[in-house]
Amino acid sequence: MRKFTFFWFLLMAVSFSVNAQVNSSNLTSAEQAEINASANFTSNDISIDDLLQRLNQISDSQEGIASFFTTEEIRTLQAHFRSQNRNPEADIIPTAGATETFAVTTGDFFFDPGGPGGSSTGGTPGNYPNCNCITTTTLNGVDEITFTFFSVFGNFDWLKIYDSPDTSGTVLYDNGPGGANDGDITLSDMIASYGSSVFTSTGGSLTFEFRASAVVDYGGWEAEITNGGGGGGGGGTLAYGVENVGGNYGNFDIGAPAVFNTVGASPITVNFEGAGAIDPNDNGTAYVIDNAGEAFSVDIASGVYTSLGNVGLSDITGLEFDPSDGTLYAITSLELHTIDIGGLTSTLVGTTGMPLAVALAIDGNGNAYAHDVVDDSLWSIDLGTGVGTQVGLLGYDANFGQGMFWDENTDTIYISAFNNTLFESELRTVDTATGATTLVGGILPGGLAQVGWSSMPNSPSATNDECDNAYNIECGDVYVGETLSDTDSGSNPANDEWFRFTGDGAPQIVTISLCDGGTDYDSLLRVFDACGGNEIATNDDSCGLQSELNFYSDGTSTYYIMVEGFGSSAGNFSLAVTCQDPEPNDLCDGAIAIDCGDTVLGSTNNATLDDNAPECGTTVTSPGVWYIFEDTSGLASDYVVSLCDGGTAYDSKLSVYTGDCDNLVCVDGNDDSCGLQSEVAFSGDGNTTYYILVHGFGGATGDFSLNLTCIPVPPDNDEIANAIDLDEVGCPFTDEDVAMPAATTEAGNPTDCDISGANGVWYKFTPVADGFIRGTIVTPAGFSSVTFYTAPDESSSENELVLVDWFENQCLPSETARIPYVAGQAYYAFVVNSGGITDIVFDECEGTLGVDGATIEGFAFYPNPANDMVNFTSAEIIDSIAIYNILGQKVVSQEVNATSSELSVSNLATGAYVMKVTVNGQVGTYKLIKK
Repeated sequence: MRKFTFFWFLLMAVSFSVNAQVNSSNLTSAEQAEINASANFTSNDISIDDLLQRLNQISDSQEGIASFFTTEEIRTLQAHFRSQNRNPEADIIPTAGATETFAVTTGDFFFDPGGPGGSSTGGTPGNYPNCNCITTTTLNGVDEITFTFFSVFGNFDWLKIYDSPDTSGTVLYDNGPGGANDGDITLSDMIASYGSSVFTSTGGSLTFEFRASAVVDYGGWEAEITNGGGGGGGGGTLAYGVENVGGNYGNFDIGAPAVFNTVGASPITVNFEGAGAIDPNDNGTAYVIDNAGEAFSVDIASGVYTSLGNVGLSDITGLEFDPSDGTLYAITSLELHTIDIGGLTSTLVGTTGMPLAVALAIDGNGNAYAHDVVDDSLWSIDLGTGVGTQVGLLGYDANFGQGMFWDENTDTIYISAFNNTLFESELRTVDTATGATTLVGGILPGGLAQVGWSSMPNSPSATNDECDNAYNIECGDVYVGETLSDTDSGSNPANDEWFRFTGDGAPQIVTISLCDGGTDYDSLLRVFDACGGNEIATNDDSCGLQSELNFYSDGTSTYYIMVEGFGSSAGNFSLAVTCQDPEPNDLCDGAIAIDCGDTVLGSTNNATLDDNAPECGTTVTSPGVWYIFEDTSGLASDYVVSLCDGGTAYDSKLSVYTGDCDNLVCVDGNDDSCGLQSEVAFSGDGNTTYYILVHGFGGATGDFSLNLTCIPVPPDNDEIANAIDLDEVGCPFTDEDVAMPAATTEAGNPTDCDISGANGVWYKFTPVADGFIRGTIVTPAGFSSVTFYTAPDESSSENELVLVDWFENQCLPSETARIPYVAGQAYYAFVVNSGGITDIVFDECEGTLGVDGATIEGFAFYPNPANDMVNFTSAEIIDSIAIYNILGQKVVSQEVNATSSELSVSNLATGAYVMKVTVNGQVGTYKLIKK
């Protein structure tokens, strides 16, 4: 549904259309706001006529479409051609205000209630009606839908898309007020906020809930069913290449090419990358030469490009190895060359006679074929002379750079085509006898794609006796072979054969087995991460004298499997490959979050061995899964991680680490704490992340129940018996970062104030002079209260206390309290702040609580606050120094007997301390702050 207009015309049309539809005197404020917003909206519609004219001027090209058009322009052209080629009988147009369900197939078009046409100009034919209604439409049998046009006046009108057959499922898109895509109006807005114009379903149904106001009408939408009806998969064989629009290297399944699996970004960004081929003698390596002659080797598994230099030949449009002899050929627009990739040189073979060649393929018999985009035909090429002979028309309008390759498994030539009629990338097979092509499927259908080169790993005639010639195997394969005629390349004197496994893009647990009864000798299996690389798994006798192992595949790496024998054994074997999805938290990087109080059920049955995890309290010998506990409470706590609730059905182990997955640091571990099950207790500071590995004894695996208990450590003055003595620490005094939520419930009640059920901390003092004191909670959170009490002495219990009768000291929620006090009377303060950590401040008490003024003339110390060492000097002999914590407990003492000294405080916790110094028999009291 598109109509492209200029901005000045849009403004005039919107204003005219809106004014023609409504009487402004009858508008609500919301309706007037919608009209104003519509009038002020700036449209950036692209003229399709201009784009088509530019496309015609380009004519036929061997370069990339991104060299001529922006992403938005490509999308606009694609939408235009898709609309031009759609079947009107397959159009789905819902009824405004109705709730309807439609069965769809690939190629159907789905519109808003206004049908095809429309624009952001009010009143345009095809605009959705301003019906003041909600239209609900369910599409069944849809896996993927691609929006090619979108113009919904967001916030006033809106569209919601649900991944379900009704409006109860997951919301994929919502451009209404408060929605994740709030305010989207255009297709560009949709792509920017959602990340794509393609929506996929998980259950085969999508539901569209659309609200149209009674005021402004807009163009609505046009969307194509690009993968309806749950289409089938392919043969599981991958081709590799570059997707030029996105600039990404990757692969796709030649049986189902819709998904282009990006491996990594191509470093070729300035020149056009339109020629590449995989080496048949090293199937892990491809060679790429851009249109300026710059050559690269590419690791096809990792996508890593390595610059080799310039071959001295530009305008290369196709590259291919002759699998029969390993020669590398390059085709330009008009010529055929051979390439010495090691020497970075090219040699002319001859002129092809083709109008404009863009790709080259060579089959296993050395027959070469090229693709021409001027006459859209297939040509055969004589590799000895370079001369081309036209075979026949391809059957589609070809344009821009394209790829071509041979599949040895089916002896088929493929083209990664760019169809100029649809402006989309496609995979086609070629009949080399007639030139006619057959569509396999779109590559990124509905998306923006151009595959400038493509290639498949094809084996030379060599056997898999050596690692470099390893045969590809895939999930579900059973390979029957023998090692009797092979040679030995392993660490023991047994003949061996090699296989290689590359995943399909998703992590898997891969099982390699010789246990199906088809192996007749004492076998041995090994798995390596590369030829000559690290051994990652091995097994000798898993089922009698035969072997079986499993390993974790990350989905993209290639793994090399050696089938050999114990000692010098050799014989016949049957190798089976099975794959299963791993536990989601099989690797440390995928650890699942667990929190205090949680009990989680899990299993290690589909996990792999974490042999890279450090030994921690117990050895790691069986598969395990990972959990992550991120304690951000700020409360020092005691933790218990346990498998002892009866829900664990195997001989388990637990290991707990800090650090990160690449640098784990052991906290503790356990094997058997409660029978064969495990439990680990440890303490933390409330600001640490922990990784928990659930594994097993020996090779045991099974189901488990894991729970995490957290018990915050109460503050030191949680109980009245441990009240902080303000006489000792001095006043004013700030008790910093008190872990109030960790305080425990009180055991008694003062007179005139019921504190039963309260969780707080205590302070005490006996003033030496009359005065006032105020207590303040700096950061109130939850229930907060400050109260002062008189007491018989500083060794009183809660029941002996009496609330001080003063108007600023009420038995009520409060953030501060203030009382007058009398010299010689003992007092207690009780502070509650249930919802958070806070500083607690006592002030207005200067010079009346006994610490201040008890100093010694001629004595000094520094620094204060201190980190490590405190220095002392005195005019007279210093007898001794003692440091007390806020509970009055002596924590450091030292005999001095000198006029200067130093004292280490590095082992003290951060906080306030009282320091008593004796000089020539006189005692001085000072406050010391430890940083």
